[in-house]
Amino acid sequence: MGTLTNIDPTPLPTAGWKLTFFDGFDATYLDRAAWPLVFWGGSANGAYTFQPANVTVWDGEASVNSINTPYGWTSGAFQQGWNGQLYGRYEIRAKLDPGQGLSGALLLWPSDDEGGAEVDLIESRFADRSLNNISVHSDGKYDSWEFRYDATQWHTYAVDWLPGQLVFYLDGQEIHRTANRVPTEMMSFGVLGYVNSASDGWLGGPPDASSPGFNSVHVDWVRVYTPEALYPGALPPALYGPAGAMRPTTEPWTGTWTAGNNGEFARTGVRSHDGTAYAATWNAAEWNDAQVPVVMSAPQAWDPAYATRQLYANFAGVELDFGAAGATGLAVVAAGAQRGNIKTAEGNDWVTWVAHSSPNAGTGNVMTIITGGGNDGVAVAPVSRSSVDQPFGWGAEWRGDYDGRSSVARVDLGTGDDTATLLAGSSVVNGGAGADTAVFEGPASRYAVSAVADGSTRVADTSGALGLSVLWGVERLRFGDAEIAAPGQAALASVLDLTPIG
Repeated sequence: MGTLTNIDPTPLPTAGWKLTFFDGFDATYLDRAAWPLVFWGGSANGAYTFQPANVTVWDGEASVNSINTPYGWTSGAFQQGWNGQLYGRYEIRAKLDPGQGLSGALLLWPSDDEGGAEVDLIESRFADRSLNNISVHSDGKYDSWEFRYDATQWHTYAVDWLPGQLVFYLDGQEIHRTANRVPTEMMSFGVLGYVNSASDGWLGGPPDASSPGFNSVHVDWVRVYTPEALYPGALPPALYGPAGAMRPTTEPWTGTWTAGNNGEFARTGVRSHDGTAYAATWNAAEWNDAQVPVVMSAPQAWDPAYATRQLYANFAGVELDFGAAGATGLAVVAAGAQRGNIKTAEGNDWVTWVAHSSPNAGTGNVMTIITGGGNDGVAVAPVSRSSVDQPFGWGAEWRGDYDGRSSVARVDLGTGDDTATLLAGSSVVNGGAGADTAVFEGPASRYAVSAVADGSTRVADTSGALGLSVLWGVERLRFGDAEIAAPGQAALASVLDLTPIG
């Protein structure tokens, strides 16, 4: 059983590292916000099937159990999935039961679950667990190194993954390092149960009459660190939930949201996107308007420790007021949101709305974005065109093919030389003071551009993929093949009629 203390008896120096994830498996359930992928279905070698019920949490540990049933062998596996990052330190306290033909692995796997790269901290071989390998895979090839120790005892396994380098540790002592096949994509940690087939001679061959009918990989705790040089900062405090029942998220997630329950329904951590680390939070329940529709954050004062790169994913609504940031420049991403309000302050800010909508949403597809001083950028794109939201979105109402047609962006760019990139739905943009540009994809010939009597510019997409954009105080229009002066550059008489935040 696990220790319940969650202490590492052989710690590595932490200088240069920031602890950004921990799970001691001390709850009743596997925290599915932390471990969203629990495997099911056939195994690659055909010798067993994955069953979610074979992953259990009990007495301070998580166990992946291989079980001989009347219908054949089953096993389990669980993974951080999209909770991955680019580079980090991974520490795991684990042990493996002995057993002929039964094994397991502790490994890093691509966060998009598409395979290719793989880093095995341990692949245990043979029944007595005395021969164990470290392996690194890429492009269909691999390097592997064997070590002799008793893996049936508790050990702390660790790897430092940095650009061009992997350093492996056992119980606080370095045992191997390599610069070959080092992953350059987002990876996440996973635990794999394995039942050998007749072709798995390298692992000791298949189960036989001596094999126990129940065999486990035991994990006491998992720690993940981010290199301090890549750490984006802390996420500002947030509340989550439906209107009238907003609350912080602190407890292990049970998978079902009810007002006032004991289950966690949102998770925070460091997540990488296009090689850049963000302080992130995401709805771990399915995307809809019934469970956890809204995330809200409006700090009254701006702590210098707060992240300047923030990602909010899989919430139907976002309510974010970062006016307290002052001149601090922010990059804020609302991925998979249907509606809401986002406000920044006087810094050079960039706000990205990755728009989503359910099939029967009706009204309520409006996002209002307000930027203040500084040279700001606002980008609007649909989920079908974005990769950042894809790992997070799931549920009966989630539409990965949503093209943004029903979404409406209402944007006030404030002062400064600002840019609005409009790739989804319809929009109303108030450029305000400064030299402002609206960006559209495709050739200028795709759009009908006109000035109207009220002084605004209308940009209509003749292909029908986008709706109408109404622009006030925007001086330039940029297309894929041309940039022109906006024919109507009148300033809006007053700021947009914005929905109050909070």
